[in-house]
Amino acid sequence: MDLLISERIKKYRKDKEMTQDALAQALSVSPQSVSKWECGDGYPDITLLPAIANFFEVTIDELIGNDEISAKEDVQKNFFNVINTLSPNDQLELAIQYNKKYPRNWHIATSLMHRITRYRGNNEDEYRKLLVNIGERILKDCTDSTMRRSAVTAMCMVCDEEEIQSWLNRDTTFWYEGRPEIYEKRYKLSGEEEKYWMIRNAGNFLRTSAMIGRMREHKSYIGKPEDSVEWNTMYLNILTGITQNSIPDGWIPEYTMQYIRLSAAYFGLGDKESGYSHLEKALELCKRWQEFPENALLDLGNPLFFGETKLIKNDWLIQLPNGEKLPLLQGFKNSIANLASIMQAEKGWEWFNSVRTEERWSAILSEAKSLTIL
Repeated sequence: MDLLISERIKKYRKDKEMTQDALAQALSVSPQSVSKWECGDGYPDITLLPAIANFFEVTIDELIGNDEISAKEDVQKNFFNVINTLSPNDQLELAIQYNKKYPRNWHIATSLMHRITRYRGNNEDEYRKLLVNIGERILKDCTDSTMRRSAVTAMCMVCDEEEIQSWLNRDTTFWYEGRPEIYEKRYKLSGEEEKYWMIRNAGNFLRTSAMIGRMREHKSYIGKPEDSVEWNTMYLNILTGITQNSIPDGWIPEYTMQYIRLSAAYFGLGDKESGYSHLEKALELCKRWQEFPENALLDLGNPLFFGETKLIKNDWLIQLPNGEKLPLLQGFKNSIANLASIMQAEKGWEWFNSVRTEERWSAILSEAKSLTIL
């Protein structure tokens, strides 16, 4: 590693308000020797280091710039404050230099990995061994989740495509919702536009379904009926916006459950017509769902946003246009609610109690019972 001893001797001498001649005399060396040390033209003899350190009342590590404070100053001043002002090639060279100098500085290590993935050009094979070495060290010794995630991301940019999943599996912070982004970045970097947009569209759906799943969990579902109507109406409006005022086949389970919840809330308010209207909508969607065979590929609508991504009925997978399958996130409904079971439930659906003996209710329940729920 580079020694900072020339800078340190000069600094400590000036702190003591001494001339080079005075320091030379105190250390019993020639003024020319002190001048060479401070200019970086040479280092003091190793046997002199204890005497110089004792004279300045510092440790030898501090004298040569090997202490923690010195290292931090060096990294900040000569690496992070400089690197973004350099050309891509010079950035790579500086990052390699400082990674060798501070091999356990994970910020430098991940910075080097990032630059290799961006600027490697035609020299990928030259850097692959270095990348693997850094990635392995970070995953073995670094506990910082951000650094680990950065290392895995970098490796996924340059490894063979069949190795991506194995790298992603090395770090538990990569749950399924984060994985499409890795492929997006990889295909963007490699210029594979068709693959990039295919995985981006699938990622749009997965991120949207994650948001939908989080929104569904709200205290208004079990609160006052007026709060439930307000919340579920907002939720339904969001669904309608996402699916462009239609109900694509793949979204039927989501809409069905919303209609059931709104039906219960309206019955709780005493608005029977709205309650029955939403319950009948849920029944019609259940019938529509029953028409699809098991594992059918279902359209998700909004091709500008989701592309040709399909939902596989009753399976925790979506399918991309090239036939590849990705896991569906927890939270998105991919199977239909058992309407008959919900209508007959005694607990959790008490707002239905006011209409359970009515003829219109019984007719809907009878049809719901006739359905084969898959």
